[in-house]
Amino acid sequence: MEPAEPLKSTPRVVEMGTAGKPQTPHLSDHLANERTYLAYLRTSIALIGFGVTINRFSIYLVQSKTLPERALHRWNLAGVGRVGFGMVIAGLILLAWAAIHFTQVSRGIERGTYRPSTLIPWIITLAVLFGGGLSLIWLFPD
Repeated sequence: MEPAEPLKSTPRVVEMGTAGKPQTPHLSDHLANERTYLAYLRTSIALIGFGVTINRFSIYLVQSKTLPERALHRWNLAGVGRVGFGMVIAGLILLAWAAIHFTQVSRGIERGTYRPSTLIPWIITLAVLFGGGLSLIWLFPD
């Protein structure tokens, strides 16, 4: 007796929606793409908000004269304000990139040509590592 041939095609499973109607074939892919976009959106809002807070708080500390003189020598508060400004710019860039990425992934899912990029996670990882390294140098200059 010869072994049975493997099936050449797999059966297609169509999930039923809440009203008993078939869902769109790529609905879960589109919903995952939307969740990813919303995560980038939350991150960009946090960067923008935290950047504004850092910028305004550093200006407040300089103008209020509440810091002792030796603390002013240790911390360059004008530099802190620039860090806050940089965080706002990074948040805006992230927001624009997230919208573009969302659109590209959506089109790829619809066409059936979507392939995940391995380059983007590495770019983001290296940028965060670089920013973290600069933060350590800035926090501990001696």
